[in-house]
Amino acid sequence: MAPPWRRKLVALECPLVDQCDPDDEQNFRRLVSWLEDQKIRLYKEEDREGLRALSSTNWPQNFTAYLDDLECPSLIRSDRNKLLNWLINYAIRFEYGDHVDRLRPFTVENITSGKLTGKAAAIAAVESLNNLDFGSNQFREGISKCIKHANIMQHDNAMILLKALSLFCQRLRDESVEDFKNNREPGISLNLKDMELGLDIKDPLTQDAAKVLRLLHINELRRLQTQINETIVEAQNITANPKTDQSLGQVGR
Repeated sequence: MAPPWRRKLVALECPLVDQCDPDDEQNFRRLVSWLEDQKIRLYKEEDREGLRALSSTNWPQNFTAYLDDLECPSLIRSDRNKLLNWLINYAIRFEYGDHVDRLRPFTVENITSGKLTGKAAAIAAVESLNNLDFGSNQFREGISKCIKHANIMQHDNAMILLKALSLFCQRLRDESVEDFKNNREPGISLNLKDMELGLDIKDPLTQDAAKVLRLLHINELRRLQTQINETIVEAQNITANPKTDQSLGQVGR
């Protein structure tokens, strides 16, 4: 499962997303330097050399001082994933402040209504997650409803329920992927351009969609024909081999 901060880096248009690994010291340092240089900008340009010197033996001390200046909570500093997530959230707040007029329309309502798509929708989704109040009654009620549908035991701590729901979704996804790999029917590759539709449709996208629908319909008809044939065979097996009970027979009057 992808870490929670990956999509946030994508929304920030970070070029280091694919190389980002908190457990890799050089990659971690490179990302911290990029966040400070491009998004957070807490220090003046000339004061960022300590974080830019990725191979320096003084980098850990410079980074600790940087966290102190950011007032980063000490409880999360020992966990690289939590620390990185905190830094990225910090960067997102500055990104929003720099582009508040452009980002203000990025709301959940605009995403669900289809007004925002692609990168804009990704940014709006990240922003809505950052604005969640995990201690609110609304959040607890929402998690409780999800837990009920997933048939998971209730708990007083909403964060524990959220973790349980995350594990459930991951397991469900893994099982679905495995089931698809093991039980899917063999398919063939088709080029829609080589297919004749038989309808006069000018728009190429609508034409391709109609071709796909026709293929799906033909596939359903084939399945139905197979089921009909199996039913006929079963009926013939019964009628072609009748069983009689002679004790019930009667001869004469």
